[in-house]
Amino acid sequence: MPSASICPSVTPSATDPSDHLSLTTLTTRSPESLAYSYAIPGEPHAVSVARTSVHNALAAHGLADLLPPALQATGELVACAALFEPGQVLYLSVGWQQEGVRIVVWDPHTRHVDPDGSAKCAARRSKMLYLLACVVHECKGSWGVIRPAPAREGTRVWVNLPRQGAADYAAALC
Repeated sequence: MPSASICPSVTPSATDPSDHLSLTTLTTRSPESLAYSYAIPGEPHAVSVARTSVHNALAAHGLADLLPPALQATGELVACAALFEPGQVLYLSVGWQQEGVRIVVWDPHTRHVDPDGSAKCAARRSKMLYLLACVVHECKGSWGVIRPAPAREGTRVWVNLPRQGAADYAAALC
């Protein structure tokens, strides 16, 4: 495969680490090295962007057997965050933790000063994430909401999908 470089002083060879087209970059990475973070807009199209990003990351790390529940979880988390903070920047991370995939979405939604307003807001978020809760339950995983401390902004919603439970869930869908 011929290689190309835009730098006029470098002529990469097929074994040169600067050759981003070499076959060594196309090999599957280990699940343990899965660690990606993305900034995404709080807009309707962000769900598709987020799902595509997570799909590519999982596939690159040999975790294609976890795609259905991970993509469902990603879509639910990002859609909910985008509805709570439309037009704001959201942060998505996907990583490997304790023999499974961990997905976290952060949005800038702050804690309400009024305790009743805070409780209603938390209940609304939980209700919106009902499908997520069902998927996580079927995968024998866990999920939760980390609400902001009084002096901090933002809300993080996380999901842990154990590899075996998520793979069993995905296999049962087919």
